[in-house]
Amino acid sequence: MLQVGEELEYRVTYSFFHIGTIRFRVTDREERDGRLVYHTETFIDSNPSLSWLTDVHIRFYGETDEDVYSYWWIGDDSSSKGVEYREIRFDYPNHRMFYEWGKKSPDGQRTRAGIDTVAVNGRGQDGLSLFFYAREHAREKRTEIVPTFIENKEARTTINFRNDRQEVEIDSVAYPVDAVYLDGRADFVGVFGLTGGFEGWFSNDDARIPIVARLKVILGSIKVELTRWKRGSWMPPRFGKAE
Repeated sequence: MLQVGEELEYRVTYSFFHIGTIRFRVTDREERDGRLVYHTETFIDSNPSLSWLTDVHIRFYGETDEDVYSYWWIGDDSSSKGVEYREIRFDYPNHRMFYEWGKKSPDGQRTRAGIDTVAVNGRGQDGLSLFFYAREHAREKRTEIVPTFIENKEARTTINFRNDRQEVEIDSVAYPVDAVYLDGRADFVGVFGLTGGFEGWFSNDDARIPIVARLKVILGSIKVELTRWKRGSWMPPRFGKAE
């Protein structure tokens, strides 16, 4: 599923309003301690035409192993007051996680404001690696409670992998897409106020690319829809075509 060079772009809408864009990239991989580790990143930007209402610019960078568990994550959150960062580093052999926070200067220097050590019982996810973890298992059929670390606290994400094949339509593809459905619940508050229930439709092929998602937020629900992609010769699979 993980492929270096992959780029995915999504349009985020709330009711009839285009509120932002999310871009995912897999930039590199390396072997570390006998495991393959993938470098990933996410850019989240609010719609510039809504700057009077919200002005969100968030950058996530992470390292995820071949089994799609998090090893490192850092998030830069830009606002009119500057850039604040949050960093998570897992030390699985010693059953702990380090959470650091502070400010990032315009020249890229980071000034630490504090650091916490948090006990962990096993491997877990951050907000970015969770996206890839759901992809990895999208065609399975089971329910899993996934430990998800938000800042210095361990939360829970419940995912019902249903392997329910469905037909979905999106504006960027001229035919119905063959997808598998899952749903679940996030017991934390994330980007755009994400909290509570969610639904996702993933391509019914080895790439398992998210096609559409509907996410509960504090003020209602948002829709996230695939608009652009780059993954070799990949195209969304057509519904009704033999697998």
